[in-house]
Amino acid sequence: MSHDTRTTEARSIDEGFFVDIHGIEHWLTIRGADRTNPVLLMLGGPGAAFSMFTPLYASWEQHFTVVQWDQPGAGATQGKNGDATTGPLTIERLVRDGVAVLELVCARLGKQRVAVIGFSGGSILSLTIASRRPDLLSACVGSGQIVDWARQDAASYRLVLEHSRAVGNAAAVAELEQIGAPPYPDTATDAVKSKHAGAFTAAETAALLDVLPALQAPAADARYIARGVPLGDPRTLSVAAYDKLRADIVTFDARRLGRRFLVPMFFFQGEHDMFTVTPEVRDYLDEVEAPRKLLAMVPDAGHGTFLMSGALLQLLLEHVRPLTVAAER
Repeated sequence: MSHDTRTTEARSIDEGFFVDIHGIEHWLTIRGADRTNPVLLMLGGPGAAFSMFTPLYASWEQHFTVVQWDQPGAGATQGKNGDATTGPLTIERLVRDGVAVLELVCARLGKQRVAVIGFSGGSILSLTIASRRPDLLSACVGSGQIVDWARQDAASYRLVLEHSRAVGNAAAVAELEQIGAPPYPDTATDAVKSKHAGAFTAAETAALLDVLPALQAPAADARYIARGVPLGDPRTLSVAAYDKLRADIVTFDARRLGRRFLVPMFFFQGEHDMFTVTPEVRDYLDEVEAPRKLLAMVPDAGHGTFLMSGALLQLLLEHVRPLTVAAER
């Protein structure tokens, strides 16, 4: 039996729009080959707008309706509003905004639940939302998962210092020994360790270089771009947003959210992650009660798992999509 491509095309979706959320214009994109597919909301870290990485996740759109949200402090939302109107940044505020995004997406697409995947700082949001509003989620995925900043930060320092010594990186060893073990007093000192602990692996760098031309020259009719809205430098925005959220991030302990979750919980960790170190994630998952839970490794990845779109898609298709489909029945 032949496949009627006209039917699939009629069900496809490609939208980019500003929407009022708690008095601020937020930029959302919704893209997918078939709007009957499960919905997946991506949550980046502070100041990181994943909407600009849309070409990297094009293959996901065959299996999921992918939603990108430029959070306050990031991307087109920051460009549209600026610091004057964006307001204070706190984890509580971003969780509240994230819940509103989920409710809007469910209403717009006629869905009862959405899967979320949070990366690095975004994993704090996904985990917190899962604890508070399980009725909105079909699954919760974290990658580069923050579970206990203080413990992971200390373990990260030991690991990256040991690694730097082992590979003979004298410059890294000198910088790390100069700042000493955490806790650190400010964002600038955090950045010294993060530069080494969060460095891209060879595979992550190759993935970024492969998609870079598409990122730098999006199609003239690309709807994931907010036309006429100035976009700041991503690194500068990320540092600025992290600095505002730092007090919340460095005191985060997922155990305070409780150990029982009502949605399936998945952690996809880079096998070489020296930033949000995996042993702490494994220990936390052992304590968690959930309908289903799993820790899986992303081969050749470090903390930049978001760049490993092919490997992540395989994990999503194997472990997450079947549950999201079942949740809609």
